[in-house]
Amino acid sequence: MDEEGVEEYRNFRPFTRDSLFNIERRIAEEQAAKEAHKLKEAGDSDDSEDEIEEPSHHEPDPKPNSKLEAGRKLPPSLEEGSGRFVGRPIEDLDEYYHNQKTFCVIGRDKTIYRFNATNALFVLSPFNPIRRVALYILVHPLFSVVVMLTIIVNCVFMTMTEGPEEYVEQIFTGIYTFEASTKILARGIILTPFTYLRDPWNWLDFFVISIAYLTMWIKSLGNLSALRTFRVLRALKTVAVIPGLKTIVGALLEAVRRLRDVMILTVFVLSIFALVGMQLYSGGLRQKCVQNWTIELGPNISDIEWLSFVNDSNNWWKVGDDYIVCGNGSGAGGCKENYTCLPDLGDNPNFGYTSFDNFGWALLCAFRLMTQDYWESLYKLVLRAEGSAHAMYFVLVILLGSFYLVNLILAIVAMSYDEQQKQDAADAADEAAERMEEEERREILSQMTKSPSDASFKSDQYNPDKAEDKERVSLTSDQSGGSHLHPNSKKRGSVSLPGSPFAYRRSSRGSQFSWKKKPSGRATDRQPLVYQTLESLPLPFADDSAAVTPSSEDLCNFPFHKNAPNGRRYSFASQTRRHWPDARPPSRRSSFASNVSRNSRTSRYSVHSPLDPLKKESKMDTLFNFTRKGSQRVPDVVVDKPRLDRDNDSVSSLGSECVGEKQKMSPTNTFLCPSPTAANVDIKDVMVLKDLIDHASGHRRSFMSVVSVQPEAVRDKLMNYLCLWNCSPNFKKLQYFVSLFIMDAFVDLFITLCIVVNTGFMALDHWDMNEDLKSVSEFANTLFTGIFAAEAFLKILALSPINYFKDNWNVFDSFIVFLSLMELMLEELPGLSVLRAFRLLRVFKLAKSWPTLNMLIAIVGRTMGALGNLTIVLGIVVFIFAVMGQQLFRDSYQRYINDSDIGGGMPRWNFDDFLHSFMIIFRVLCGEWIESMWGCMRVAGYPCVPFFLLTMVIGNLVVLNLFLALLLSSFGAESLQRSEADDEPNKLAEAVDRFKRFGAWVKVKIIVCLKVKLRRKTKRPVIALSPSSSRPELNGKEALADGQTVVGNGKAYELHQTQDTESLSPNKTDAEKGLDLPDGEKLPRRCSEGSVNKDSKSMLGSEASSSSSSLSESEKDIKVEADGEPEINEVDIVYVKEPDDCLCKVCTRKFKCLATIEESKTGQIWWKFRCFMFRVTEHKYFETFIITMILASSSALALEDEYLGERPILKAILMYLDKCFTAIFILEMLVKWVAFGFKTYFTDAWCWLDFIIVSLSIVLLAAESFNLGDLGSIKALRTLRALRPLRAVSRWEGMRVVVNALIKAIPSIFNVLLVCLVFWLIFGIMGVQLFAGRFHKCVDADGTRLNISVVDHRNQCETQNYTWTNSKINFDNVMNAYLALFQIATYKGWTDIMNDAIDSRQPNYQPLYEDNRYMYMYFVLFIIFGSFFTLNLFIGVIIDNFNQQKKKGGSLEMFMTDDQKKYYMAMKRMQSKSPQKSIPKPKLWIAGIIFDVTTNQMFDIGIMVVILLNMITMMIEHEGMTHEIDEALKYINIVFIAIFTLECVLKIIGLRQFYFKIPWNVFDFVVVILSILALSLAGFFENFFVSPTLLRVIRVFRVGRVLRLVKSAKGIRTLLFSLAVSLPALFNIGLLLALVMFIYAIMGMNFFMKAEEEYGLDDAFNFKTFFRSFILLFQMCTSAGWDGVLNGLIAKCKPNEPCTQYTIATMYLVTYLVISFLVVVNMYIAVILENFSQATEDVQQGLTPDDFDMYYEKWEKYDPDATQYIQLDMLSDFVDFLEEPLQLQKPNHFMLVKLDIPICDGDMCFCRDILDALTKNFLGTTETPDMPTQQEAETEYVVVSSTLKRQKEHYAAKIIQKAYRTFRRKKHGSEDDDEENDIDEDCVDNGDAETVVVETTSSHASDTTEQQKTVELHADSDIVA
Repeated sequence: MDEEGVEEYRNFRPFTRDSLFNIERRIAEEQAAKEAHKLKEAGDSDDSEDEIEEPSHHEPDPKPNSKLEAGRKLPPSLEEGSGRFVGRPIEDLDEYYHNQKTFCVIGRDKTIYRFNATNALFVLSPFNPIRRVALYILVHPLFSVVVMLTIIVNCVFMTMTEGPEEYVEQIFTGIYTFEASTKILARGIILTPFTYLRDPWNWLDFFVISIAYLTMWIKSLGNLSALRTFRVLRALKTVAVIPGLKTIVGALLEAVRRLRDVMILTVFVLSIFALVGMQLYSGGLRQKCVQNWTIELGPNISDIEWLSFVNDSNNWWKVGDDYIVCGNGSGAGGCKENYTCLPDLGDNPNFGYTSFDNFGWALLCAFRLMTQDYWESLYKLVLRAEGSAHAMYFVLVILLGSFYLVNLILAIVAMSYDEQQKQDAADAADEAAERMEEEERREILSQMTKSPSDASFKSDQYNPDKAEDKERVSLTSDQSGGSHLHPNSKKRGSVSLPGSPFAYRRSSRGSQFSWKKKPSGRATDRQPLVYQTLESLPLPFADDSAAVTPSSEDLCNFPFHKNAPNGRRYSFASQTRRHWPDARPPSRRSSFASNVSRNSRTSRYSVHSPLDPLKKESKMDTLFNFTRKGSQRVPDVVVDKPRLDRDNDSVSSLGSECVGEKQKMSPTNTFLCPSPTAANVDIKDVMVLKDLIDHASGHRRSFMSVVSVQPEAVRDKLMNYLCLWNCSPNFKKLQYFVSLFIMDAFVDLFITLCIVVNTGFMALDHWDMNEDLKSVSEFANTLFTGIFAAEAFLKILALSPINYFKDNWNVFDSFIVFLSLMELMLEELPGLSVLRAFRLLRVFKLAKSWPTLNMLIAIVGRTMGALGNLTIVLGIVVFIFAVMGQQLFRDSYQRYINDSDIGGGMPRWNFDDFLHSFMIIFRVLCGEWIESMWGCMRVAGYPCVPFFLLTMVIGNLVVLNLFLALLLSSFGAESLQRSEADDEPNKLAEAVDRFKRFGAWVKVKIIVCLKVKLRRKTKRPVIALSPSSSRPELNGKEALADGQTVVGNGKAYELHQTQDTESLSPNKTDAEKGLDLPDGEKLPRRCSEGSVNKDSKSMLGSEASSSSSSLSESEKDIKVEADGEPEINEVDIVYVKEPDDCLCKVCTRKFKCLATIEESKTGQIWWKFRCFMFRVTEHKYFETFIITMILASSSALALEDEYLGERPILKAILMYLDKCFTAIFILEMLVKWVAFGFKTYFTDAWCWLDFIIVSLSIVLLAAESFNLGDLGSIKALRTLRALRPLRAVSRWEGMRVVVNALIKAIPSIFNVLLVCLVFWLIFGIMGVQLFAGRFHKCVDADGTRLNISVVDHRNQCETQNYTWTNSKINFDNVMNAYLALFQIATYKGWTDIMNDAIDSRQPNYQPLYEDNRYMYMYFVLFIIFGSFFTLNLFIGVIIDNFNQQKKKGGSLEMFMTDDQKKYYMAMKRMQSKSPQKSIPKPKLWIAGIIFDVTTNQMFDIGIMVVILLNMITMMIEHEGMTHEIDEALKYINIVFIAIFTLECVLKIIGLRQFYFKIPWNVFDFVVVILSILALSLAGFFENFFVSPTLLRVIRVFRVGRVLRLVKSAKGIRTLLFSLAVSLPALFNIGLLLALVMFIYAIMGMNFFMKAEEEYGLDDAFNFKTFFRSFILLFQMCTSAGWDGVLNGLIAKCKPNEPCTQYTIATMYLVTYLVISFLVVVNMYIAVILENFSQATEDVQQGLTPDDFDMYYEKWEKYDPDATQYIQLDMLSDFVDFLEEPLQLQKPNHFMLVKLDIPICDGDMCFCRDILDALTKNFLGTTETPDMPTQQEAETEYVVVSSTLKRQKEHYAAKIIQKAYRTFRRKKHGSEDDDEENDIDEDCVDNGDAETVVVETTSSHASDTTEQQKTVELHADSDIVA
């Protein structure tokens, strides 16, 4: 045992003075070695180049082992035996630190702590008792627990409104000081690694403690609240203590780092928008409506009187608290009667904080638009002041700024989170695998130590890599050859094979994962690795180069796992596990994906699946059956030959390789399957081998017997006795009958229906419910509670408790039943109505049978798990900002109470106490920050701005997006692994299936009866069926195989196998119409002839017979995969040239007379007429004409606005036009009927749409002719004419693509919508219980709520003649609750609803200010679950849908490797570009100089700098400048205009007519001309709509050109590139959005033309005209301000009375919001996310289009005439002149030789060939797929040689020359040749094996290390690089 103990703890050596001495010795040795090396290098520097090669072979620098980092837990393989060393210093475990002064300490919780071994604070050595005590305290888990608790208690104290007492603060400071001093004593301060201040988290502590002491000691500082605020940062210390948080914070910090580029881009874009806004709207928002002074003062008044009158705010038009902004432009908001609009009066809106008067405010407005916070207010102000045309500015800012930039931030956060998550998952998987291996190892070890015969094996523990092992062992070996850990690993001898004869290694248990350790030379005791008996096996030796490792899987799993997916090796354990009933996840070796799910990828029960139900006996069973008598060897393995042959074509490579290579193996071990690399071994391999051999030598111990039998514990006995209930047989019988009943599918269906009905009853609850309904509802509740209780009881009886409670659903059920029963019993007790809320959870029982709901709950559940840490981070962020806000601004907010100027009492959103601070921060997280910020700025001034912006950026844009990213990632993962839910059969589906089967049975019986009766009447010939298939024979020959296509008459038909032999499958495609196969007698007619084409028939027959020759044999074996998505077959489309038959086949078959009519003369004329009509409809002008008509009729609809009555002529014209359009559309429909026939017409969805719209028009025409036009129902139908524009969709390619994508997403969107409704129903019912009838209040005549002191109760209100009214949005019933929740979920109008809820008291009592303030929690919870999860699922669904579409659409790329894909993409990009002809240099000398100057990059950059300076001067401009600044800016402006004019003139001289070919130049030219005009005609341009200065702002976009010159701007270029890529798709989605808005605008105009101008509607924003409706709908497509519009539309409705306007308005707005805001806008987001990740991938992986542009730009310099060729001698210069990544720096001769670039006639190189070679070089691809290139067709050129060939030729020539000269010298002995020979001396060394070694530096972009490449030239070889 003693020896074993030494071996066991070899990893842990106490850290002693000897250890320290050894470390110092090693450091000294290393230093000496370095010095020696330096001296040697200095000595060798003048030697030849050959010797400098050596350093290039040195190993890469060692890195610390990531698994042994400080702070990580001890790896499983090291846990054993670590107990003795807890809290004691030990030598460092990581070999990386073996020559650094460090030591480790292991904590109680197995955490590794690393310390520096130098003296702490210069005096405490590692062996000092004080330091030892400090170490012990520091690593004790209790230490961090105490610190944690202190922080939490401290945080609680900080939230107190009145700060804690001084001594409390001192206690906390004392604890923190103790913590810091302990750390400093144990670690030291800062000078060496691993000391206190080397950890950034400790900086925070140090800072906080220092500030605490500063404020305590230096009383003159006072209690500086600003400094004290930093105490809040202590909350961040939790991050350092809780391990999981560090990763989340890591992801956040990584995201913030990556956001750098987005931030720069955002600031840039926002600055441009701010500048544009400043130029357009500066001073514009101060226009007010002033009362006409003539009424008050008379017409004759002095200027002073007028000024004082105009500036008196009492004379301005005011609504509520706000002065109305007005404008004098067209479409601007006007004033009411007797008021005039005047500019520059008073302050700006919103306390003067909303304006574009200077750059700061303009930037704030732009940021506000980007975050879409209350932007509708700004939109309305600007449009009222400037006119509705200015909506364009907002469209651009919202689409580009808001949607694009904000979602870029989301995309980046999502990506960094994703990477972080992958990292974490990999780590966790590693650890789990290790733990499993460790456990198995220990189990096996314990077995070995028990039996004496195994003693020799005891020490053979698997130890892949101790430092001394020269041969590293990787943990996962792939078939691909390289191991995961060593990308460059060569094939090595496997450790599991005996070396010759032994493989030795160190016996100590080494770390199983230190695979990067450097070998160190300690002495080791060696032992044989492989068991002795193995030597008798005929195994190859490890040193044998052809050695093949028999791993356990190869031995055991070969026969039934030859088709292992991906050809990975499977672990023995995982194989056995999958055949045991409760399969656990497989081990590491199957690469952590569940094997079952892997197999399910090929199919649920595919031919080679191990779970194949057709197998009689699992091969695993035979494997474990090791009971053959007398078998002295490894048991034989039977190979199922026919199966192998049949499976040979399977996807997996492993099996076929085995079959192919079987013959090559030695006859004795035929069972071994060679793996392509010598597979590395692990402990299980050896164990299984040992097991097999044990068995062979008679031990008879199978692997399964390892688990020893333990005596049953008392607890288990009790459990079985009390919970298993299997005592008496009678009881078992009873159980059986009960389970038959309760487990039946129909019972499940019944229970589900009960849940639905019960939910319905709960939703019936409403305010003022009548007594009958109340009693019915209560009875129903009791009844359902009884039903559910009975179900639970019977299930427990049937299953017995131990089984019943294993299922989570059952636990959930029983919990709810228990609560319901409790509620019934305790009904009388007050305050238990809370329990009623739990009944709502029954709704979730539906999830059992509703996959989407189940998935959603799984997502929420899983996200909750993952969100645990993130929630804490979010909580910390919210907490820190809330406390900071409270500490910074609390005193300022007291001014609301004390200061009469501000007055009005404390606002609801304040920082007065922690709850309110928390709510403000929460509101900011929801995206609403601007209003709270105004409230703060009124009392605290500008410090509020950075505080709120920081909260917004960190809280909302970063942390919250991380939430969303997490949601999206779990959404993706969940949808892909649906199969988990498929495990247990869905009982509900089974019940429905029974009904279906019953229905089908009835149908079949009826049909059979009818057929029997018909048969009696008409004897029909029976069609013979071939025995092999149920298909009809065709012309006596075999039928076609399913899905085969027959081509007859230029038309394609598809045949389908059918159940019924009488007819073809009902869902035939359009192409099949003409073929009626079973009768085989009729084929379509051509237009030219009426007869049937005989040839086609015979052709059909032959085609049929040949195509199905192999059908009958193979059909028996084929199983059809019934479930899963239908696959889309790529088919060539054959366009039909003629119409289909008029009548369907059934008609002609049943009524023979019809067939005769068809063939008569009349029939043929009719046929020709149809053919003519068909040609008409197919004509391109026909569609164009119809589209024009559709657009014209839609435009006509847009003109029917409120003012139509005032324009009788227009009204008459529109009426006649409407009739014309109706006639045209009817005609179109008739033409299509004739041309296509009814069947084709009515099987097309788009035609149905047309038909419905035309029918509506016909009905309207009829109604008008009977003078019924004014009926309500007819008016509603008129509204539906708004759907006409939809007809344009099918005719517009771009839009149709989007709509089709949408239609495909509809099922999943609808599912999510339903799930949302179910989720919301729970909150709705809860809201009804909490708030029904409590939003009523008593108001006076002005609508102001009265104080509780005046009116306390409803009766008082009515007796005092006040009005008792209800809020418009309330919770009085479930439908109202839904509307309220929708407003809360979209964050619009939610503050009003919340205020009502917070103020509510009992029903019929007057509300009291914040009486019920804890109701905030209801809203917070709903926003988190109802809004956050459910609404963001829409994005999830749409993105998921996108990805699935992409997967289906894979064509070529599916069959390529990654490298080939990259190359393919690069080629596709390359082909879209070609060299441009460069602009010729002018002949004139001076013009030539100007040309050189203007085309130089530096000139561009110079101009760019000037443009940016111009921007900065524009930023200085502001409203109300002094005269001096104004003048100065004017002169500066003139200077800029002069510079731009000079640039323009120079470019025109240099570039001549080519100047105008570049779009930017034309733009510049226009700007210059307009600027000059503006200078000269200053007055004229005042009224000009677009000022020239504005155009100059647009020039800023030229920055895009300069960015290409900046190397570091790659990130920003990627962002812009992704925007460019997204534009086409975004344009299509924008069109769709516009179409939706168009339709809704027309409908809105029809419905709400007469709506009151209240709340969100006014004279500029209403539904009176089409344009106003449109701009209002644009505002609402981001859901902005829809609550105000709704209130305006339902203003007429009286509370508590039915009102149709209310229903119409809510339906109209909610449907619009769901379509636009939730679906279309989310598609926009999905496209941006998708393209961004695509663009990032492009940039990371390969070459971007930008790189190709750059290439061609450089090419122009070498090929000015765009011939596409350059001289070979220019090639070296050209590739050196290129930019990275394609550049090859000089010397590049041998690199060019290696690239083997083709050379054409005349020693020219073709541009694409060079680019192709450079691309391959960059991507590192050698083998490339055959690319479908277009270039061959375009350019004919003859390749005569290549650079490699040319080099070989030169080299050969030199050798011949050399030989010839030698020959000459020998012959003549002349001395003349000596000089010549000197030239060649460099090239050739010695005669036979001449080798030239040339040093070339590779500029390979992907090389991480700058290695030198050696190019050797042998006389008989190619170039070797």
